Formats: sequence, structure tokens, C-alpha cells
Amino acid sequence: MSIEKIGSFPIHIHALKDMDKALDEICKKYDPKTPEEEEKLLNLCPYFGIIWPSSRALATFMSERKSQFTKRKGIEVGCGLGLPAILAAKIGAFMQATDFHPDVGEWVAKNATLNQVNIDYQEWDWSAPDTHSDKITMGQYDFVLASDVLYESRHPEELARALARLVSPKGSIYLSDPGRVYLEKALKELEKLGFHRVDFTFDVEESSHRPEVRLEKTRKIFVFEFIRE
Repeated sequence: MSIEKIGSFPIHIHALKDMDKALDEICKKYDPKTPEEEEKLLNLCPYFGIIWPSSRALATFMSERKSQFTKRKGIEVGCGLGLPAILAAKIGAFMQATDFHPDVGEWVAKNATLNQVNIDYQEWDWSAPDTHSDKITMGQYDFVLASDVLYESRHPEELARALARLVSPKGSIYLSDPGRVYLEKALKELEKLGFHRVDFTFDVEESSHRPEVRLEKTRKIFVFEFIRE
């Protein structure tokens, strides 16, 4: 377990002890032979198992703007270990967290318990537009969170559409990213959907694949706030 200091909030996080070792074990276990098996293996890799800098930046952003989230209904997509969702719940938001990975729910539940907050978790893949869940109410969230989720060429359009469907007419979208190759396209897609954007930057601690190791260096992360024009 590690402790993330987000503003005045100490957040307790149960994370993988060694990401590299976990990846090696999964590769040995499945040993893919076909492209389909390789894709399945990639989806099973526990990249969610550490705190990434973008989630730190998004949580920090929220800790400095508590009134924008307190007593409001929010959802985090691609939540991983759930740091932003936990921080939002700490400051009084009613939170739902989602991720496509089948193991994430257990980790989010542990971290919510460690931090004495309630988070409604639902397994859900935002990049699969036909995926439906009765527990996710489209267009009803006061705010939508996403951190470091742009990894494939198809993601900018899919992410923009998913976030736009989730947020209420007067709600806000908060996206954080370290500047990956598909970021600019995602920003433009959200603007095409009628959202106005405000940009912020944060220097946050870089992450190690082992939670007890501190790299003692920072990384610049971009946080974007979107509201409908």
C-alpha cells in the first residue's frame, strides 16, 4: 500500500507490488500464438495496477476546486485504481467508477474501503459504443473524469463521443493526459461536439512500476476542462 498526498488529502492506495513482474507472469501464462490471442492478452495486462501521473494531476486539479465537485454526481471512465474517483468522493461527490478490465472492480473496492468512501463500480468499456449498462445513465452526470486513456488511433473519436453522451447538458468534462500522440485529435473532436475548453498544466510526481520506489522527478501533465458552449 502507498499513500498519495493530494492537496490536503492523504489517499491510501492498494497497488501492484511490481508491474513488470505481473506483466511477465501474464505473458508466461497465456503465451499467445495468434493475433487474436495477442489482443486478448493485451487487454488482460494489468496496466491499471499503478498510479499514473495523469491521475495524480486530475486528482490535484479537483482538490484545488472542491466546490465544482462537492454534492455533485460524477463518473470516471478507465478508472484503474480509482484515485480521481476516490478524491472526488472524499470532497463530497457521488461517484461511479468504470473500467473495461475484469480485475479492476476488486481493486477499486479495496481502495474505496481503505479511504472510507463509497464508490459505485461498474465494468464498462467506453471504447465499445454498443456496450450497454443499465447502471450507467447517459446524460445525467454533472461531471465526467478521464485520465490517460488515449492509446489507439480509434480512441479520439470514441472517447469524445462517450464523454459527450455521459455528461449532462450543463455538466463538465475533465480530461488529463501527458501529451500522447492522439491527444490533439481528441481535443478537436470534443470541440466539434460543441464543447469549449480551458487548459491547465501540473507538474506531478513520475510513477515507478513498484509503489515503494520514488523516482524523485516530476512530469508535466495537461488537464482540460470542457463545458458546452
